[in-house]
Amino acid sequence: MSEIGKARRLARLFNEKSGRMLCVPMDHGMQVGPIAGIQNPEPLIDAVVEAGVDAVIINPGLYIRYHERFANGPAIILRLDQTTMWRTGTKTGYPDTHTRQVATVREAVQMGAEAVISYLFTCNNDPAEETRCFEICGAIASECREWGMVHVIEAMAAKGGFATTEDPDVVGLNCRIAGEMGADIIKTDWCGAKGFKTVAKQSLAPVAVAGGATEGDDKALFDFASSAIKNGAKGIIFGRNVFQRKNVKEILSGLRDIVHD
Repeated sequence: MSEIGKARRLARLFNEKSGRMLCVPMDHGMQVGPIAGIQNPEPLIDAVVEAGVDAVIINPGLYIRYHERFANGPAIILRLDQTTMWRTGTKTGYPDTHTRQVATVREAVQMGAEAVISYLFTCNNDPAEETRCFEICGAIASECREWGMVHVIEAMAAKGGFATTEDPDVVGLNCRIAGEMGADIIKTDWCGAKGFKTVAKQSLAPVAVAGGATEGDDKALFDFASSAIKNGAKGIIFGRNVFQRKNVKEILSGLRDIVHD
């Protein structure tokens, strides 16, 4: 019976006509605090609902606080883990990545989420932290099969680790590992048009591209999104590259046209 629930949830994540997903992550607060663009999350929430994006990634606390603003809005992808990786190199960072689970699939079901997301960081300087990610993702994947929940795995080389995050071989490895662990959707790094096209073809699950830090002008952002879609991405997951720009509504409109045309 759980297969029915998973199929229905997957259908709500991807646009019916294009078969692709425009997702805006707003889970940064648990990882790096109140950065620009999410210090007051209400305007961003209202913008993504108004724009008709397909999904958002959100932490449990923020969703509990603002769930009513998401009524009749995008699908909810609930973040189940916390990591120190994004603070590497800052005054609150650590020399290496540490990731731990902080919420459960059962809680996601109770909140009416369409999916959950967990990190899979490879190439840490400490191999124990990589295998810890395996343990977390494996346990969540098992619970997702039991509950009929969609599992998004965010598979990337650890920042501050020994590998280059945009290396196509590294991205390909990470996506294959995520697929073998049972991911229904994979969020990963862009590795150039040629490299990503190969990664997408070889992946065992649909691959969505992470946007990363805010870079370039609006045209550069749209060109990036267009290239990702043309080279096999089944979605784009752009956070800072959306909410740290002045014209959030126009950016969302442009990205929606690129993803779904």
